[in-house]
Amino acid sequence: MKPMIRWAAVAAATCAFAAQAGASPVVFSALNQSDTLLFSASQDGATLNATVKFTLTSWTATSATFATVVTNSSSGAGGNTLMSFGIDTVTPTLTGASTSSPAWSAGINATLPSFQKVDLCIWDSNNCSGGNINDGLGEGASASFNLLLTTSGNFLQGITFASPYGIKFQDVGRTGQSFEFAGCIQGQDGCGGATTGGTTVPEPNVLALIAIGALAAGLTRRTPSARRA
Repeated sequence: MKPMIRWAAVAAATCAFAAQAGASPVVFSALNQSDTLLFSASQDGATLNATVKFTLTSWTATSATFATVVTNSSSGAGGNTLMSFGIDTVTPTLTGASTSSPAWSAGINATLPSFQKVDLCIWDSNNCSGGNINDGLGEGASASFNLLLTTSGNFLQGITFASPYGIKFQDVGRTGQSFEFAGCIQGQDGCGGATTGGTTVPEPNVLALIAIGALAAGLTRRTPSARRA
């Protein structure tokens, strides 16, 4: 690919990713308020679609419970397994996070690779960074659980979820790689179209092959010099 064309392709993907990453925050200020994160992207023959609905069911100054429903409606090439999702910034600052589900876990200040540290991450895998795809949420599946958050601040003044809202899929598309991208708040302006931005993350076996190939290329480049010596 020519340098200018390659630069343009990277810039287009970055802009699409940034548009979703800059989604508006949502503020929970009353019991029974609901808001839904929408994730939609096309990648390597796969159509990735997921929603996460939060409903504030109880709160005190220092704790809040959200009824949470996660749905993976992805389709196309690959297994497209949903592994984890995260919220970049939660206000007031969290001191803890947990779920009522034996399958799903939640944590604070966790690493969602393409988004680095996030204030809140929820996963159906080994950890926020992913894991065994057999542990994830497969195509056509949904899960419901209660999410419990705690703070040393005051939730009763409002709980803010601020973007980027990141999500991680594994076994995506024809090549079966990981793919991470940002979502938005369903119903807000500009939320609803599929994004082409995101980050492809090679699985560990793919990384091993890349390393072997790089080593072989290095040895090949050294051979002529050795012969001249």
